[in-house]
Amino acid sequence: MFRSALPLCLWSKNVQCSMFNVQKITLILLATLGVSTAAAQTDFSLENIRRIGLPVVEITTADGVEPTCDYVTHPDGSFGEGITNCTKVACRVVITRQGETLYDSGEYQKNVSGATIKINGNTSAYHDNKPYKVKLEKKGDLLCRGDSKYDDKEWKLSKDARSLRTIIGLKMNELMGLPWTPAYEPCNVFVNGDYRGCYLLMESVKRNSGCRLDVDKATGYIVERDPYWWNEDVWFETNFYSPNNYYRWTWKYPDEDDVTAEQTEYIRNYINEAEQSIADGNYEQYIDVGSFAAWLLSHDMMGTWDSGGANIFVMKYDNTPSSLLQMANMWDFDSIFWLDKGTLARVHTSAIDFYFYQLLNSSNKAFARAYKQKWESVKNTVPQQIMAFVKDFANSEEGRALQTSREYYTQRWNKALASVDEDVAEMEDWFDGHLPLLDRIIQNIDDGTNGIRKVENGGEESGALYDLMGRKAAAPRHGIYVSQGKKVAHRK
Repeated sequence: MFRSALPLCLWSKNVQCSMFNVQKITLILLATLGVSTAAAQTDFSLENIRRIGLPVVEITTADGVEPTCDYVTHPDGSFGEGITNCTKVACRVVITRQGETLYDSGEYQKNVSGATIKINGNTSAYHDNKPYKVKLEKKGDLLCRGDSKYDDKEWKLSKDARSLRTIIGLKMNELMGLPWTPAYEPCNVFVNGDYRGCYLLMESVKRNSGCRLDVDKATGYIVERDPYWWNEDVWFETNFYSPNNYYRWTWKYPDEDDVTAEQTEYIRNYINEAEQSIADGNYEQYIDVGSFAAWLLSHDMMGTWDSGGANIFVMKYDNTPSSLLQMANMWDFDSIFWLDKGTLARVHTSAIDFYFYQLLNSSNKAFARAYKQKWESVKNTVPQQIMAFVKDFANSEEGRALQTSREYYTQRWNKALASVDEDVAEMEDWFDGHLPLLDRIIQNIDDGTNGIRKVENGGEESGALYDLMGRKAAAPRHGIYVSQGKKVAHRK
């Protein structure tokens, strides 16, 4: 995560909290007396929000025009709610910290200065405060890291500052060794002088060999397994997903406006061959097993509920045989910690959402071994490092400034948010309760080396049964159990 050398906040936490508590108490008293709370508006002025200490992103559009969109629902046989007809509005972007200008795009002039802004996202756009995509006319680093290698045109303003889940997920992404971790900065956002709340200013998923996903400029590929494919102009289908309309593949690189028929044919054929190799058990010549294992294990550790909407990006460095299909970065963390403790991520157990179920149940145990080996290498370090990182953030001036910003967000949008400390407590409770149970489950995954063997009993082949928490079932009843690394239905 980017850290500025500039002092984060010269205004003490106590002063911030005291002022805000006075505002909240005033609102409660007025409401009790039957006085309209409109008479006691929170001060959302630029000057006041700057005092909080987070960077402030000011977006001023040409003629004050707001970006707009239409809302659209999925066709029959697909799922999801999305947006369409998103208008792209010319704007100027200025970033300050406590009044000091860190970045100024200048006024909009095509290919020279300024930027455009449009509403971004799918269901996240179905609220009054919107996520945005910012595209600069001239490359720059909106995170102001002082190195031109970070310059890019495409940036996201995500609403994910409302919880710490994205910060936790991106730290997991980094520590698990996935190819790239998007950099980000919590900030407050104004559009045309109107306070919109706290956001994460983030790098977007795209090719940039200097600082983002690194694939060859001429022959590299980044594609997304996309449940919202039906809302895109350009997409392609592979055999694994052809039996239904749930998923197709859409483009991150090359851009959909630039991709050729030959490029589409190449990557479609390669993914089809990879899918067949998974079915045949010779997948190691097509996929990067290590990145696939790290990606899945990360979501298992975080208990991710969403197996459909969660973004799945894959990449191929170039079109040579030595370049394998690789999992790119994780992105969507809205549904981490949603499952019951001791439950695998839904994408782990689904036979239709992605390839993990087939890989774990293949006669070729290379993936299962890589998954278990990755777990053994990280289980005593990565969760502890994440918890320490998040606690340090929560106790930092930046964390305290984010907490104050959330309180202003609550007042601005009349939507209560958990506190930063509550987010930390949720994370600790999850890891403390979930990881010991996950360890038992992983130990019982059949990787060809775990010593589970068939034994003779009354002329029938049988093996020990374990419940889905990984506990050996001494007297199993009717239900689903794990035997020799696979789920079985037991009838007493």
